[in-house]
Amino acid sequence: MKKLITIILLFIFSSQLVRGQEILSGLPVNPVIKNHHQNLPEKDFKSSYLFTPTALNLPFFEDFKQKDIYPDTARWVDYYVFINTDFPYLPPSWGAATFDVLDALGNVYPDANPLQFKADELTSRPIRLDSVFDPVARAITPADSIYLSFYYQPQGRGNDPQKQDSLVLEFGHYTSDTVFWYVDSIEVSVGIYIGPSDTIFPGDVLYSPCNANWGTTINDTLYAKDFVMLPCDSVYRPYTDWQRVWASKGMKLDTFKLNYLSNDSGYFRQVMIPITDTAYLRGDFQFRFFNYASIASDNLQSWQSNCDYWNVDFIYLNIGRSRQDTTYEYITFTGRAPSFLKEFESMPFTQYRDDPTSAIKGGLKMHISNLDNINQTANYRYDVKNDAGGDVYDYDGGSWSMEVFNEFGYIKYPEFATPPVKGIFPPFGGRDSAYFDVTHYLIGDQVLGLSDTMRYRQEFFNYYAYDDGTAEFGYGLTPAGSQLAYQFNLSMRDTLRAVQMFFNKTLTGANEQFFYLAVWKDLNGRPGELIYTQERMKPVFEDSLYKFHTYHLDTALPLQSDYPFYVGWIQTTTHNLNVGFDAYNDASEHIFYNTTGVWDKTSYTGSLMIRPVLGKKLKDDPIIKSSTLDYFLVSPNPSVDGNIAIRFMMLPQGGAVAIEIGLDDEVVSEMEIEVFNILGQRVYFTPYQPQVNLSFLKQGIYFIRINDRHNNQTMIQKLILSR
Repeated sequence: MKKLITIILLFIFSSQLVRGQEILSGLPVNPVIKNHHQNLPEKDFKSSYLFTPTALNLPFFEDFKQKDIYPDTARWVDYYVFINTDFPYLPPSWGAATFDVLDALGNVYPDANPLQFKADELTSRPIRLDSVFDPVARAITPADSIYLSFYYQPQGRGNDPQKQDSLVLEFGHYTSDTVFWYVDSIEVSVGIYIGPSDTIFPGDVLYSPCNANWGTTINDTLYAKDFVMLPCDSVYRPYTDWQRVWASKGMKLDTFKLNYLSNDSGYFRQVMIPITDTAYLRGDFQFRFFNYASIASDNLQSWQSNCDYWNVDFIYLNIGRSRQDTTYEYITFTGRAPSFLKEFESMPFTQYRDDPTSAIKGGLKMHISNLDNINQTANYRYDVKNDAGGDVYDYDGGSWSMEVFNEFGYIKYPEFATPPVKGIFPPFGGRDSAYFDVTHYLIGDQVLGLSDTMRYRQEFFNYYAYDDGTAEFGYGLTPAGSQLAYQFNLSMRDTLRAVQMFFNKTLTGANEQFFYLAVWKDLNGRPGELIYTQERMKPVFEDSLYKFHTYHLDTALPLQSDYPFYVGWIQTTTHNLNVGFDAYNDASEHIFYNTTGVWDKTSYTGSLMIRPVLGKKLKDDPIIKSSTLDYFLVSPNPSVDGNIAIRFMMLPQGGAVAIEIGLDDEVVSEMEIEVFNILGQRVYFTPYQPQVNLSFLKQGIYFIRINDRHNNQTMIQKLILSR
């Protein structure tokens, strides 16, 4: 017993010797890309033996306004960049292509290093620069004044590229050579290899029906009814001869804004590249962007992650242009559609129903721009529909002559820029969840085809969310013993059932460390009394698109509405746990950390991807009967009245999260409970019982020991009694 106490004291003392800090890191994996790629149909990647994309006719235009996260195959031939609205900071139009150090599967490139390596790539399909066909077919010459233009931005909302990093543009065309691209595959029934009662075991080799020399080692047990993907053909494509025509060195966004943008109207720079070399005036012209990157070097692997972001948008290639051709007949929303909630991206519907007026914003902030060189008259409006498709309310901002972006920036007309929220979302009586679809419309000259549409879904389920569900960074603390607390306010009394968290994967899984799930009361606007802890929690990574993992509390925790409550963790190691950090929504005033014994507010702007779950009882994890156990939990811990419950837990094979188990009667009959004070004196003894009353004990720290005579093992847990 004395040895255990010594270890605890040494841990507390040693944690104070390490200087505490909070860490914000990039992402080692993009779960959107990784998940999406794994679920793409195989046919999307199949091709003939020699793949030659069909050439496109002029003009070529791309604004990346799309739902898919990959570049549109109608214009691009590869999948490496990430199409999104999260990483670019106020692009010319909503949506941009983000370059970083992650491959098409969402993993860090295998040759990533701290010096320099070639990372993402965006390659156009071949383009007909030999001829135009409208109004009549004719050859293109240098006199046609061909320009490629695009907007770009370093860093955006993510990590800034370093000085040795760069974004590069190259022009190219096909040569007579070909280059290997990938191995095509085919789905084959396992039944063609074995009989109905036979089995293929891990380590066995199956040979492709396309080529008897191609064998594939099987990693899973397979039966005759199963199907397996086997290699079929080597796919080649024409080799392109590339020449560099433009590049930009890495820098921070504020440096870029100061040195490269002449006015305050935007955060992207437009580049105009003339095509004058007749070597490119052919039917297989291509261009590509790629970035050179240098991944961070650090001895703590839990800090190493993605970096060096570039964003590219609004790419236009055509004849009849000039260097002054920098405006476009184009009106657009910029950024993303906002939440209608004052503080949150989403909140429990029961909490919203209690005080809907206070939860709703008075008005929105919209970014709308006119990229033309003359004013364009347009109408802005939005409508709101419920989850059954019925009309709730709408807003019409009327018409306005929109000033040109290059001179005046975003539209400042209040009816467009700061439209009011016209009403509340209907509370729907006793419903405990709902959602509403908001659609924003910008309608200009229909002859010119000037319009834009942007959508947002306002969700009300059983959790609070400051974040928008996408992580631009990873957040963590050091050293061991560091505490993180996230503040939330209630409209009415409620019950905390669980906490959802999204953790980023690290390069080597170094952040898969145990922590204490913790809940605090409020003390004058900062975390106060610790009212709940749950041990042996670990980051859990769900195999889905930015899916949160739900950590169920082992006992429901009633909460009052008078004061805020705080959820978070207490660390057991120095590793950065790397929870998702949303750089789009700012909830920094609600993020507190403690590495020195004093609570401080975060120094970073953004929100943590941590969501408390409240309300009705959740579906319980399965409880199984077992004759063995890994450890037990005491709840509540700390205990105010001395009444505690004891629950037995087990870690499933290969699992990171423990599940509660029920014990066989034979095991229970041979168990006993002992309670010791901090001096090692036994103050209580009883045969095992699931509920124990220790109200007679004084306030302080105690240790509960369970002796399992059946399995010949002893388990100890710390208990705090607070009055």
